[in-house]
Amino acid sequence: MGNAALCAPSIISNGVVKVINGDGRLEVYTGPVKAAELILENPGQFICDSTNLRVGQRILGLSAQEELERRQLYFILPIEMLYSVLTHEEMSALTYKASKALKRHASSSSNFARIFPVCIFPSEARTTADDSSTIAKRYSRQRSWIPALETIEETSGRT
Repeated sequence: MGNAALCAPSIISNGVVKVINGDGRLEVYTGPVKAAELILENPGQFICDSTNLRVGQRILGLSAQEELERRQLYFILPIEMLYSVLTHEEMSALTYKASKALKRHASSSSNFARIFPVCIFPSEARTTADDSSTIAKRYSRQRSWIPALETIEETSGRT
């Protein structure tokens, strides 16, 4: 019927489970995987879904029986962080670790991921104060437009 292009980042389009270890390595699972399998491989750590991470809220872990969903990003975190309140610093560290791991994986697997940005956390995680200060800085750097006002000389018209 016509040509169509797939316009989705690779983290969404390929239906795999991506897990970022405590050391920053990215593990990709193409088949179904349960949280219990990862917990056994990583003693003293727990699994959490990246979409549930919010600054100022408690970090919840997955139960051992839960199956990790495709097209989702998960973190393996130290057990000390379970049920602790997520701080801005911790969120920044997790975001940095995830973006670094995803970039490393994208550069080694395909060039498609370079075309589209990867959004790890939903837009609700952004604070409006940060956005408004960024916009204010952008406008303050721009030179405002001032019209050139000149006197218009009238000439005597024909009567």
